[in-house]
Amino acid sequence: MKIVYCLNSIRYLGGIQRVTVTKANALADVPGNEVYVVVTDNKVGAIVQPLSPKVHLIDLEINHYDGDTERSTFGNLLVSIHKRRLHKKRLEEFLLNLRPDIVISVGTSEKYMLLSMKNRTWKVIREFHFERFYRKKHAVTRFDRLMASLADFYEFHFKIKKYDKIVLLTHEDREANWHNWTKTTVVPNSISFSCENPSSLDEKCVSMVGRLDPIKNCSSMIKAFRMVVNRHPDWTLKLYGYGSEREKLQQLIDDLGMHGNAELMGFTNDVKTAFTMSSIACLSSLSEGLPLVIIEAMECGVPFVSYQCPCGPKDLITEGVDGFLVPVNDEEAMANRICQLIEDEELRKTMGQAAKEKARNYHIDNITKQWMTLFNEVIKEK
Repeated sequence: MKIVYCLNSIRYLGGIQRVTVTKANALADVPGNEVYVVVTDNKVGAIVQPLSPKVHLIDLEINHYDGDTERSTFGNLLVSIHKRRLHKKRLEEFLLNLRPDIVISVGTSEKYMLLSMKNRTWKVIREFHFERFYRKKHAVTRFDRLMASLADFYEFHFKIKKYDKIVLLTHEDREANWHNWTKTTVVPNSISFSCENPSSLDEKCVSMVGRLDPIKNCSSMIKAFRMVVNRHPDWTLKLYGYGSEREKLQQLIDDLGMHGNAELMGFTNDVKTAFTMSSIACLSSLSEGLPLVIIEAMECGVPFVSYQCPCGPKDLITEGVDGFLVPVNDEEAMANRICQLIEDEELRKTMGQAAKEKARNYHIDNITKQWMTLFNEVIKEK
């Protein structure tokens, strides 16, 4: 089976890139598979995860965003139109020559052009790495919200139905937002590593991993942890990640007098070490797709406390068994659950063991089987 993944780059430090490489590597190990990863903007940055030598990397060398800061808005528009046409032309030529069985869009710049190619013989699958209405959840200004509404209207009324299959990350998203769509199915992301030596859960440390952006709502986590510190002044919150809110969050830490109790650790490409040096993990997001950090913490045997945002935490955490779910922005509830785990060592370790067991469901071999079953079903459909 010839399988092609299309995305902008595997050099961006993001979850989409990491899970795409992980899946491509695993699928390439299946006998009879040929796997290709086709990118457009791959000359800057380090590859987020090593690509297997069995995977064919094809760089179309479009570089959509090169020189954007040096041109006017109108100039960028003209260049963008030219590059999108060039992208479609080169991608179409490659696919017509290869004649794959399956082509997968991860939802970047290729997501619409794949649907209008002539003489297409392959099946096209769209992956959603966020919940359906993610654009509106990420919108900040009134103009952003308007553009999000227009983009949603264009995608869901004119484009998305042309895919042969739409793959979602969570059952919560499917039940809430896609209940009348017959082409949807759910395949969760896999964990990208295994942890043979899980956390001892003895460190007086709570960890949170993610971008320092408004959607991650890190300020709420810091405020909640201030209440934890009032009861347990010897515990520390470590936030791993980078983003636009770093200065704002540092100022909040300063204003709350949390020096030594809350630290911005910067970006890490080694989340396994971050979690194995922690006893509790947290998430304060306003919206998610399927947060990898929950699965990664579970693989390290760490219990999780998360806001029950749409979508993801509800699919991953079994309340009171391997973690806790609390209402979004209920900082007191977040603090109380963290304190419960701090104060009850037996509960913390029981939940950590349950979390480690839960993580097995998301090991790459299990997820690869789900994808191969889906591919075979899609190919047989007329």
